[in-house]
Amino acid sequence: MTAPLRPLIFARPLQFARPLIAVAALALTTAAAALLPSAGKAQTAAPAWTEKVSQSQVGGHILGNVAAPQKIIEYMSYTCPHCAAFEQDSNPALPTRFIADGKTSLEVRNFIRDPVDLTVALLARCGEPASFFRRHKGLLASQKAWMARGAALGRDGQAAWYQGDTNTRLKRIASDLGLYDELRRHAPLATDAQINACLIDKAEQNKVLAMTKFATDTVKVQGTPSFTLNGKLLSDVYDWKSLEPLLASR
Repeated sequence: MTAPLRPLIFARPLQFARPLIAVAALALTTAAAALLPSAGKAQTAAPAWTEKVSQSQVGGHILGNVAAPQKIIEYMSYTCPHCAAFEQDSNPALPTRFIADGKTSLEVRNFIRDPVDLTVALLARCGEPASFFRRHKGLLASQKAWMARGAALGRDGQAAWYQGDTNTRLKRIASDLGLYDELRRHAPLATDAQINACLIDKAEQNKVLAMTKFATDTVKVQGTPSFTLNGKLLSDVYDWKSLEPLLASR
């Protein structure tokens, strides 16, 4: 049996209650155009909310209308199988039924459970915010594969993850799990040097750890995934099956 991953950053281990992401061209004739009140003026298309990505003040990534009346925040961990299941189960219903009309937004915030989770979180954030959800979905979709690589190393193979400074450890984890190649599948132009720069970015490290601390100390998150709806932590809601009815009822 593979030994559990030891905390890399935190002075005390985190506790979890549960093991716990066509616009058709209008061909107007001259006569038809003359009947329009705003003829000759450009028409403004509705925003494509499912393609709109913003960052919150704490560093989370928001998909959809930031002014949506229904705001979901997901606290997730990349090493959490339930988080990977939520990402799979909530698609395509969440974006097409709730986010597309601008009435619901989804913000993804990191909740760091272990050193592997920190490594993957930094890689998901490695690149333009606009393409975050492509990396986020891709890394979760391949979770079983890269976690299996880590498990296959055993206690002796993982020992190197706890030697040297934090930056050295993170790069070793990314290498051992094949995450350099994995990230390039979702960010094709990324080089090893660019990926290393993301892993050792102290500001980003602090940002994801601060999100975790806020989730633990203020929101009282006890496991992943956990959700807040308009600022209120949802009790006993850990998957799409239990979250969807709450959104549909509003």
